[in-house]
Amino acid sequence: MDMRISATAVICTLILAVPASAVMTPSETADARSSDIHGMLARVNETMVFHYLDELMSFGPRYTGTENCTAAAQWIHTEFTAMGLETRFHAWNYGGFSSQNVVATLNGSSDAEIIMSAHYDCTPGSLGADDDGSGIAAMMAAAELMSQHTFHHTIRFIAFSGEEVGTYGSFTYARQAYQRGDHIRAVVNLDMVGYANTSIGGDMVRMFSTERTEWLADFSSSVAARYPSLEMSVDVVPNYRGADHQAFLDYGYDAAFYAHADGYPWANSPGDTPDHLNHTYQVKATRYFLALVAELALQDVPLQVRLTAPYEGRLYLGDLPLMQISGGRLWYTGLRGTTVLLGSATAAASVTHEHPIERVIFCLDDIFISWDSSPPYQWRIQGKHAPPLGRHTLRIVAYDEKGNVATDEMDIIIVTLAYQYAPWT
Repeated sequence: MDMRISATAVICTLILAVPASAVMTPSETADARSSDIHGMLARVNETMVFHYLDELMSFGPRYTGTENCTAAAQWIHTEFTAMGLETRFHAWNYGGFSSQNVVATLNGSSDAEIIMSAHYDCTPGSLGADDDGSGIAAMMAAAELMSQHTFHHTIRFIAFSGEEVGTYGSFTYARQAYQRGDHIRAVVNLDMVGYANTSIGGDMVRMFSTERTEWLADFSSSVAARYPSLEMSVDVVPNYRGADHQAFLDYGYDAAFYAHADGYPWANSPGDTPDHLNHTYQVKATRYFLALVAELALQDVPLQVRLTAPYEGRLYLGDLPLMQISGGRLWYTGLRGTTVLLGSATAAASVTHEHPIERVIFCLDDIFISWDSSPPYQWRIQGKHAPPLGRHTLRIVAYDEKGNVATDEMDIIIVTLAYQYAPWT
């Protein structure tokens, strides 16, 4: 899980000619960092971006599990490896499909990571130029340039398969990342970022956001403002579940889906061909996403909080975990990753901080229930004035003495009669 940080909160609510070893850190001045990132942005061009797009198109339709899809994965792996990135296949088998994601890692100095992702599969009979060859091309061009630098946080560039058949590739990756305890700070998922046919759409990216990613929406807009030469704004709209970011949200990570703003009439059809892409917009979008991920990878994070119990996607009897709940085929219901509690379980959290902790507050939905001022940070999950039967958001909010605030949350379904002001307590 990861955390949202802001200076204030309501309770519960790059390089012109820099050597490959160039290092950027949060301690650098904002002007110095911006200069480095501006240098990278200046090197993004149409030839670079459309080299990756055209190569991917050469494999033809890439329906998950087909030879074309497998060959495209091998090509992506080869390209990432040639960039000097630590590259591996992540094999998955789910829902009657077998395939592999391609994961390329640019190691940082902290234990946190930023994921930049796109999907390389497409529907039968389609070349998937915009959906999602455009996202793959933008990600790979950004990876080529960023691979020549070292950032504070680790960056993982992930090409997913299985998106068009149920987001199964990202689901299996996100679930395993959670089980490993990966510290994913943010996921920037690019899906259909190569088209514009209006002047307004040509200067805008659309971000599908949730309440837990409000900080990321604010950050995304601030990056657009920090680099006015990009001529790009961010249109933040409510979340859409049918993309690869959703699995990360389901398993407690902050993730968002980014796309172009103008409608694209050829998606998931034989008409989704390269001649329909807007080259100018594709290059602009690539520059913006490079700047966004670079800034995220350099962001200082002075306070972090993570729910460590109960586990996401488990069935519990009290504090006893009985079984894992998959729900992978139910991505559209919001139940994937939900924890079911029969009786009261103990919520626990870990806090990483640079400054002394003032308090840690446990909530159900937006209701303050309990708080701690010293570790271990634990709470027996129960209602306040009535039994909390049904579906809720378990939320934790940490405050330090410098005014930093961090939160984490998980979806739970609870069956218990316990509440704080019960007459029998």
